[in-house]
This record gives sequence, structure tokens and C-alpha cells, in this order.
Amino acid sequence: MKPKRRHYLYLAVAVAMSFPAIAAAQQASAKTPRIGLLAWWPCNMAGYLAGSGEFGSFISGLGELGYKLNETVSFECRSAGKHNNGLPAAATELVQLPVDVIVTMSHPAGQAAHEATNTIPIVSIVSGNPVATGFVHSLAKPGGNFTGISYYASELAAKRLELLMEAMPELATVGVLANPVVSHLNFERDTKDAANRLGIAVSIQHVGEPEELDAAVERMDAAGAQALFVLPDMMLADQSSRIATLAIGHRLPTMAWGSWYVADGCLMAYSADYGKMQHRLAFYVDRILKGTKPGELPIEQPTKFNLSVNLKTAKALGIELPQTLLLMADEVVE
Repeated sequence: MKPKRRHYLYLAVAVAMSFPAIAAAQQASAKTPRIGLLAWWPCNMAGYLAGSGEFGSFISGLGELGYKLNETVSFECRSAGKHNNGLPAAATELVQLPVDVIVTMSHPAGQAAHEATNTIPIVSIVSGNPVATGFVHSLAKPGGNFTGISYYASELAAKRLELLMEAMPELATVGVLANPVVSHLNFERDTKDAANRLGIAVSIQHVGEPEELDAAVERMDAAGAQALFVLPDMMLADQSSRIATLAIGHRLPTMAWGSWYVADGCLMAYSADYGKMQHRLAFYVDRILKGTKPGELPIEQPTKFNLSVNLKTAKALGIELPQTLLLMADEVVE
């Protein structure tokens, strides 16, 4: 899944030197490998080539590997326009061009690409279990045309709830924001199971569109929620600032799944480093363009997860975070 655009400004100067003007991409040689970017946010090639945006860290990684726009690689980007239901058409467009490999940064985008082609290599970050969803045969030997990085782990829900309980020892009920579009990825089930084991009641509120957020938070507040728990989803990621504002307004400490939530005002997040995962996809594309079959490239999983906390938000909520929690934090926003 894709973090906010402004959080991935990796090696911008180096990338700008490696890639000539964007307009030159239209003149790429027919023999130049063409990489299809399946975006959830609107395409922003200028930003990507400068090292920011949905694919900025990935393109930075390609630049480090020696790739140069219009000389050794070209790009085609198609966007879902910030709606999951726009992904299938965008994926189909890339397949029809065609492109030599498709790169995506979220599970829904990876799924759309997987449904659009079983021959063009697909490299993706996925939040769900790629084996259970039928993308691959196994993580070690994917087979087929799909590979990349999976940060799915059922225990993540429990760890996030435990950290929330560390901040709020009296926590009894937590409100959960979930997009029903991705309910098949088991995030809700994992959260319910973890909460049950920890003795916490949950109030799950489904949010399919941004305008539904206010009512959802009001419902969970009315249901007695003492904290807010955000499940992985692209639309919710795009609304992190709004979620932070609503949570503070309702005095609900928030636990989320990406560090940008904390930068935008939410209390805590526990997540892998999305910039590093995006950057790592360049390795996969490089191997594929050099002849390795995607099914022969094992799907990697991050081994380190970071805790981020926002002390300014804690103060606004009247919460004094315990020293034990602060010592665990990898990132503290003051």
C-alpha cells in the first residue's frame, strides 16, 4: 500500500541528474524496456523523477542501478484516480500498450494487474497474504508472473493494539475504521481476533468514501470507543490529515499503519518503512529486465517495523505517554 506523496523524497538530486526531461520519454526507442506504473493517486511523472510521490523511491532505486530515461528505460503511468474501482481499467490500458513489466504499490493495484494479465511480469508491494489471495504459489517460489514484497502478518493487528494499550492501560473499547472494499484481506478478522484475545471490545465502522469519515467517527464515539484504530487502505491513507483532525476533535488516541499518519497528527503508528519497500522493488525490476522470470524471485517480507509517536498530539489529548513506550519509539514528532 502507498504512503503519502511528500514522504518519499529519496535521492532527488541524484535522480534528477540520472533522468533527462520527461518529454523525451515519448521518443523512446522501440527496444527500450517500457515499465508500466499502475498508480492509485494521479500520475505525477515530474514528481516521480524528482524522487517523490507514489513511485519516487522506486525510480530513485532504478537510477542507482544505472537506468536512464529514454536511454535504458521508459515509463508509462496509468492512474485509478484515487478510486479502487478505477484500477482494472488502468491496468488493462497498461497491458494493451503493452509494457514489459507492471509495477504497483498496493495490494488492490497488484490484484488489478494480476487479473489483467498472466504473462506480463508484475512487481508489487502487497498488504494482504499473496498466497491466500492466489497471486503466488508460495513466498519462496512464487511461480507465475507475480513477485515483490509482502508486509502481511496477522500478528501486526495484535502488536498495534498492544502498543495502544501501553499508552492507554484502561482501554476497553476501540473504534476501527475499515474500508469494506478490502474486507477480503482479513484485516478486520485479524483485528477482531486480536482484540478478543486482549479483552478489548471493538466498534468497526465501514468507510467507503472520504465524506463518510465524520459520521463513522461520531458513531464509534457514541458506541463508547476510547481510541481509534485505522486498518490498511489507500483511501484512508489519503485521508490521514482528516482522520487526525477528527480523532483529536473527539479526543480519540489513534493507532495507524503508516508513519505519515503520525506526521499528519495521529498519535501513533507501527509499520514497516514504505520508502525502503518501494526502493527495493527496483531490484526486482532490474532482475526481470535482465532475464530472470518473476516466478523465480522470492517475495520478501520486511524484518523491521517502526513505532512512531506524536508528542504534540498526546499533549492535545491530555495523554502522558509512558517512558517505556517512548523508549520503544523509532520516530518521535514533537
